[in-house]
Formats: sequence, C-alpha cells, structure tokens
Amino acid sequence: MTVAIAGWLIAFGLAGPQAAWSALAGGMISFISTAYFALRVFSGRRGKPAKVIVRSFYVGEAQKILLTVILFVVAIVWLKVDFLPMFLTYMAGFMAFWLALLPMLSGANE
Repeated sequence: MTVAIAGWLIAFGLAGPQAAWSALAGGMISFISTAYFALRVFSGRRGKPAKVIVRSFYVGEAQKILLTVILFVVAIVWLKVDFLPMFLTYMAGFMAFWLALLPMLSGANE
C-alpha cells in the first residue's frame, strides 16, 4: 500500500491527476495480487505435509498471475488508465516485495 500511495503522490506531482490515478491502479494491482497469494498460501497450512504446502505455492502463484492479468485488463480497458505510470508503480510494488525478502534470503536474520 505504501508503494501505491507513494506512486500516486509522485505521479500527481510530475504529471497530474490522470497519471496519479493510473499509478494508484498499478500499485493496487500489485498489492491485491500479492495479498491474495499470501492469504491463499499461508492460511491454514500449519501441520500439513510438505507436498501439500509446495502444491499450494504452485497453485497460488498460478492464480496470482491470472489475477494480475485480469486486473491489468480491467485497468486498461475499463478504467482507461495511462499505461506507463500504471506499469511503473506495479513494478515498484513487485520489486518492494522482493527487496523485503533480501535480508531473509541473505541470512541476515540468523
């Protein structure tokens, strides 16, 4: 959500309300798809066999990709957003997710 709001503020300052609306849409696409994945994969998995957990990751990721495509189509076709601000803010949200994982992946939390 922070990335979506920051993208909205930056786009509003640089290019006006239409770009801000587009940037907010891109940030929300990133937030909604990531939140869906997190809820789908991490809810109720405690005590399940590893095979079931791994399968839920694959299914959740496939559903996340499908949801992302649907949300992009809705934003472009029905909301009439500008593509560049929307896509840049979506990518910023996507990168924020991976940047937040870097300390864990590098072993800094050990």
